[in-house]
Order: sequence, then structure tokens, then C-alpha cells
Amino acid sequence: MTFIKKLIPDGIPCDTKQKFDKGQPSIITIHWVGPYPGQTPDMVRDWWIKSGGEASAHYIIKDDVCMQCWSDDKIAWHAGCRAGNTTSIGIEIIPQDVDGRFSKQSIKTLKALLNKLGKKTVVRHFDWTGKDCPKFYCNSNEWKALLKTLGVRYE
Repeated sequence: MTFIKKLIPDGIPCDTKQKFDKGQPSIITIHWVGPYPGQTPDMVRDWWIKSGGEASAHYIIKDDVCMQCWSDDKIAWHAGCRAGNTTSIGIEIIPQDVDGRFSKQSIKTLKALLNKLGKKTVVRHFDWTGKDCPKFYCNSNEWKALLKTLGVRYE
């Protein structure tokens, strides 16, 4: 895994300017950057900075690259709701295809990142708001299979 720490500058529009109440949260929220398999982590990060909107995440993964965009103690706008944003770390994964499948290498990188972050509950953006994110894994069978591959228990 290639780990790149490229934090978004403080004070720009996608900055929540808030820290988690109790340090690093115990929940991870998985997203997809879709349906845009051709993007790079830099392209996604730059869009967040330039868009002026309330969208970002802590990490972006594509294949063997993991880019950190916010420190793990800072709230990011990613879950579409206050509860999700204020209790979870967001991980965006650039899919391998427009259907939203994650590449095997992206899954390996995600597993390594989850190990680095420590034992956490893993949920989908879908679980917070019902949004079809990560699209391919909104199907409960695909989600359960992904969690099994990651070594995470499905709750």
C-alpha cells in the first residue's frame, strides 16, 4: 500500500472546523466515488477543495493508493447526516467500474487501512441515509461478502 498524507488546508469551504468529541470515533463509513472509475485520489481531493461544497472524507482509496485528507480526530462531511458525520471516519473508494465494484487491490488497501485504524464498526453511507452508496455494496449479499473479506463481522 502506498500511503499519502495530503491534508486539506484548514478554513476552506469543505472544512467542518470541528473535532470529534471523544478523539477518534469507533465507526468507519464506506463510500464510493462513483460512477467515476477513471478518477485519481488527487482529482477527488481537488474537487472537494474547489467545489466549495460540504463534501469530503478522511481517506480516498484507489487500488494500492490510500490518501489521507483529514486528520482522524477531525469531523468530515461525508455521511449525509449529523449522526454519521460526528461519529464516523469516512473512506471513499474509487471503483473499478461504473457498477461500483471495488478492485481486489482496493479491498486489500482498505483492509490494511482498517487494521491501521484499529478495530472499528464498518458501515455504508447507505446505512446512515439510504443513499445508494457504495452502490454495488448496497446489495446486502455483496456487503456481507465484502465484510467477510475484510475480516469484519456483519451486524
